[in-house]
Amino acid sequence: MKRIVLLVMIIILTSCSSKGSGNNEEKAMDPILMGKMAAPKQQHKDELFEMSVHLDKTTFAEGEPIVYSASITYIGDESSITVWGPQAKIVFYITDGKQFEMEGASTTELAPTTYIKGEKHQFPFQKSGGYASDDPKASYWKSFYGERDLLLPKGTYLIAANSNFSLDESVVDSHYNGSVYATITVE
Repeated sequence: MKRIVLLVMIIILTSCSSKGSGNNEEKAMDPILMGKMAAPKQQHKDELFEMSVHLDKTTFAEGEPIVYSASITYIGDESSITVWGPQAKIVFYITDGKQFEMEGASTTELAPTTYIKGEKHQFPFQKSGGYASDDPKASYWKSFYGERDLLLPKGTYLIAANSNFSLDESVVDSHYNGSVYATITVE
């Protein structure tokens, strides 16, 4: 009898502890992401480039289009620099750290782009990413990517612009790692 009661208790405890384990809302937020959301970095500057994310505000109403962009300026010692990568030299990323994540997609062509020292290049936000047809949220993502404007549900989000190029044609060990990001709230 004790074995049956013990077996029943184990089954109950197992089912209770696994209940909701697949629920995205209970997913713990990555500590690195939490740190970025707590301390936005809207400017990046090193010996080669200066990057910025541009936002008019950080709080938006639900249903209000979110407009932002990123810029990059070559500030190195030479009069110009040629970088290598896809046409989209900046890739945008958005996440709430729980249920929403637009990772940004990139192509693999290796096109040269020359930046003249001091010239600012502006990149308006563009949606990029994908989803699987069997994704439970496929209809949401289809609607999201089909909408021209960036409209987000209520929540707090990290929006980032990441460099997407290499410093030489061989691209091995020459990827430039520039990133700028801000935290926005949709109420």
